[in-house]
Amino acid sequence: MRARALVSPLVAGVLLLGGSVGAQAPERRLGLDNESIRAVLLTYEPGTGVGRHLGLEPELGIVLEGEVTVETPKGVETFKAGSVYWIPSLTPHDVRNETDRPAKVWDMLIKRCE
Repeated sequence: MRARALVSPLVAGVLLLGGSVGAQAPERRLGLDNESIRAVLLTYEPGTGVGRHLGLEPELGIVLEGEVTVETPKGVETFKAGSVYWIPSLTPHDVRNETDRPAKVWDMLIKRCE
């Protein structure tokens, strides 16, 4: 647990350096946060994105409305309403809305059980 506390700020600080400059962040609404999962409803207005980053937890995204573009080391993919994407832990990625319509995504971070 202590090692995780020391690594998180370091990882976040290093990876945000390569993020999208000037990108506006999506609106966030916490749906659930317990010892197993954190679920956040993200509303991406046109042109918004999270910026290139990585997390310690694997991430599952469920696109409810609109479409988002997900960029990982494996390439760039577009996900429309009804699609699901998976990002393994410690994978650099960016999620953004490159359309002219809002997009909504349930973003679920699967926490490690200890």
